Amino acid sequence: MNDRVSLLASRIAEIEEGFSENEIRQAVTLLKHRRLSSSVREFLRHDERTSKRPRRKRKSKPIEDQRSKAVVELEHKEPEKYAVLSEFDAALRKGSVLPEVIELKRLGKSLSKTFSTKSSRREAISKLMKALAEKSLPEIRQVVLSVLSNHVENDKDSDYYKLAQFIITGKTPASQDDQRA
Repeated sequence: MNDRVSLLASRIAEIEEGFSENEIRQAVTLLKHRRLSSSVREFLRHDERTSKRPRRKRKSKPIEDQRSKAVVELEHKEPEKYAVLSEFDAALRKGSVLPEVIELKRLGKSLSKTFSTKSSRREAISKLMKALAEKSLPEIRQVVLSVLSNHVENDKDSDYYKLAQFIITGKTPASQDDQRA
C-alpha cells in the first residue's frame, strides 16, 4: 500500500475518533454550502447516499404482553400489587377499560396532583400505572373496582367482569362456556 494512502487513512481515522458522526456530517454540509468542489466531498456525498440503510421496524410485543415499567418493577418486590396492576394494565392497553385518553387523564389527575400527559394513550397508561404503583394494595383495588363499576356490563365473559373478579377473589373466573361444558 502506498505511504500517502496509509497517511490519509490514519488522518481519516483520527478525524473519526476526534469528532462525532453528526459533526462530520455538519462539516460536509458546510463544504457543500461553500461550493468547494473536491473529490473527497463527491466521494462522501456518494457514500452518504449508498450507506443509508432502511430503518428496521421496531418489533413490538402483542398488546396482551405489554406492561408498564412501573408494573414490571413490582413483579418480584410486591407480587400481589403486580398481579392486580398487570391485569388492569393489560385491560387498559386493549382498550376494554377506559378507552379514551381523556378518561385516563381524569383518573390520573384524581390519583396524583402531579399527573400530566400531553401525548399518547400509551404514555398516559404508563404514567397512570406509575401513580397506581405508588399506592397501597387496598387503595389500588379500590381504584380498579371503582373504574370497573363505572362501566356497567352484565356479560360474565367480559374483560371487566373477569378483572373485577380477579381483583376481588384473586382468581380468574371460568367463562360461561367452560361452566356449561
